[in-house]
Amino acid sequence: MEFETIRDRIRGRMQQRGIHPAATEEYVRRAALVHRGFTGKIPWSEIAAPDTGDTVHFEKLGDEARPEDLARLVVIKLNGGLGTSMGLSKAKTLLPVKDGVNFLGIIRNQIERMRSLYSAPVPLLFMNSFATHEDTLAEPGIAQINEGAANDLPVAFLQNWVPRLRADTLLPFEAADEEEGWCPPGHGDIYLSLQTSGILDQLLAKGFRVAFLSNGDNLGASIDGHILRWFLTERLDFSMEVTPKTEADLKGGALFRHRPAHGASRLGLLEIAQVEEGHEDDFQDTGRFAHFNTNNLWVHLESLRDRLAKGLELPVIVNPKVVEGTKVLQLETAMGSAIGSFERTRGLVVPRTRFAPVKTNADLLVRRSDCYVVREKDGTLVRNPARTLGEPTVTLGAAYKKIDDFDALFPAVPSLVDAEALNVEGRIRFDRPVRVRGRVTFRHSGEETVDLSALGRDVFENETVTL
Repeated sequence: MEFETIRDRIRGRMQQRGIHPAATEEYVRRAALVHRGFTGKIPWSEIAAPDTGDTVHFEKLGDEARPEDLARLVVIKLNGGLGTSMGLSKAKTLLPVKDGVNFLGIIRNQIERMRSLYSAPVPLLFMNSFATHEDTLAEPGIAQINEGAANDLPVAFLQNWVPRLRADTLLPFEAADEEEGWCPPGHGDIYLSLQTSGILDQLLAKGFRVAFLSNGDNLGASIDGHILRWFLTERLDFSMEVTPKTEADLKGGALFRHRPAHGASRLGLLEIAQVEEGHEDDFQDTGRFAHFNTNNLWVHLESLRDRLAKGLELPVIVNPKVVEGTKVLQLETAMGSAIGSFERTRGLVVPRTRFAPVKTNADLLVRRSDCYVVREKDGTLVRNPARTLGEPTVTLGAAYKKIDDFDALFPAVPSLVDAEALNVEGRIRFDRPVRVRGRVTFRHSGEETVDLSALGRDVFENETVTL
């Protein structure tokens, strides 16, 4: 099929939906690449580990930020996800995380404490999706968070929406359920959305120069004055926080040196979806790629404005799906990949404490437990200082996958501050507070739910318990 037909159908579909023309043309660009045979894969011969000077370690940063530095900072949180893999139908950030307070409440408290600590406005913005926007603004204190102190900036803007494309024709997918024909364009859309919403110009006009971007479900991603001062002192355009890989992070996006056969070498972000078949093990080799992207990013807003004016064409990730029995493609971009579009860039190796996301109910259990506490100084969720071990490994069976079942089976949160690993198999209800020490497995093979209190014990240490 001629691409002109595909282009016109995509444009027409997005115009009907009211999508901004700039976002429409960006999606047409992605479709044109795929039509020409682009697969999203990068030749392995062009991929190299980062050079020594590409990263700086957090411990080597210098001075703390000054109040005038904080007066130039805006914090932006990605807040478009519903957490459907956890059985959620609303924004994941509405989930209670600590002492009944949800993600949004903790983030709001962080911002308010930082404003007080530095006597600086520090605006807080959310990039919402159509699915999360109303619920987010209805959360107490969120819609008004920027009133007065933060120059009355809007608290949220919407990411764009793009059509899924049929894998066989690249025409927009006509789904029986209209909404199934649409999908988010990947969080790389944040830059274009800042521009088309007018918020980027507003921020620059009000004197803001640096944006700190992070995922809304990563409560370790708080403002750090040392990073901000370093970013400004080094006159960087873009910086990505990375942290050492563990077994759980081997598939996470990694910083790499892109050395194309023609053109200059650049620092970039490599996602596993971009790795050629047969090289997945090479990508997961921690000797070559020792760190992964936390999605905590620092961006100079003037540099972003200038780059957008020239065209910010991020690498396309081709994400195949099956929807209503039809093979479709979602053409996405990652916001971290923008590091390859700027001149003055650096990776920053940060402690694991700046990466505490919630992707599964097992993650949520760890955050709710005494493994984590809210730090008084800045409201950040951090590892409990009383814990002498690293992150505990928590594995929950299929009965705990959906949030309603998880909450029903964990009315009491176990103490994990001394736990190395917790494994739960079968429908076991943690109906009383217990302490887990070392490596413990709870196992139940029946279909019915059993209560842990039936054991009459409060402490479990280095054992397998069958109920």
